[in-house]
Amino acid sequence: MTRQQPAGRRGEILRRAEEQFAEHGYQGASLPAIARAAGLGNAGLLHHFPSKAKLYRAVLEALAGDVTGRVEAGLAGQTDPRARLTRFVDLQIDWIRARPHGFRVIQRELLDNAERVAAAQVLPLRGYLLLGLDLIEAAQRAGVARRDVPAIALLCIILGTLSYAASVRPTLAQALGPAAGEPAEQWAALIGEAVLRMVGPGTDATA
Repeated sequence: MTRQQPAGRRGEILRRAEEQFAEHGYQGASLPAIARAAGLGNAGLLHHFPSKAKLYRAVLEALAGDVTGRVEAGLAGQTDPRARLTRFVDLQIDWIRARPHGFRVIQRELLDNAERVAAAQVLPLRGYLLLGLDLIEAAQRAGVARRDVPAIALLCIILGTLSYAASVRPTLAQALGPAAGEPAEQWAALIGEAVLRMVGPGTDATA
């Protein structure tokens, strides 16, 4: 068997760690389980990542780089603030569907890890969140996003609604039947349109 190169081995560890952190959260995931999933012993894993904290940070950095890169590439060349806001929402939906494990890791990070984040020296998601905030502020200045609430609240509405809708769709479909049982692509489009209406200027009392 050909020995896997370090870069490839590292990538496999990150992929398996992403799955474990998505399923069990930071506290619940274990290095031995990640090592087994990656086809390694504990020593092999620790050679690349000497602690769970360092491995988790590497996973978050990889995810943040991926989602930020997708957003930047998707917005490249687009200068109209309304089109950029719409594209930003669409790109969040695309990323959630393309990286379901990564989506769950970031969702857990935003919801479950307040104590860890408070003590963290590096925040991998900061650049991604600032990108979204800057885009929304530009939309507000252009009058295509509501201005009666802060931009950070609109960012929470966008990210929170899309994340929650993606998470609860299977339960809603089971509990409520066809009304919530749209095919995944149609469901995502429906929620995306609703989000844009919520943050649009039509609901701005000051517009």
